[in-house]
Amino acid sequence: MAEVRADEDELAALIEQGGFWRLVPEWVPREFAVPTRELAERVALGLRRSLDDRQ
Repeated sequence: MAEVRADEDELAALIEQGGFWRLVPEWVPREFAVPTRELAERVALGLRRSLDDRQ
């Protein structure tokens, strides 16, 4: 269990230093909208529409 905790701490430190972003493509957004209920509802609606379009 201590080994898992050490891995979590190491990953957290890497992310805090910005190292995580070197692992993803440049087109991935670095800033995100604040998660609100309205945003969650818009996302859910978009996902439902996407599924409906496939049928």
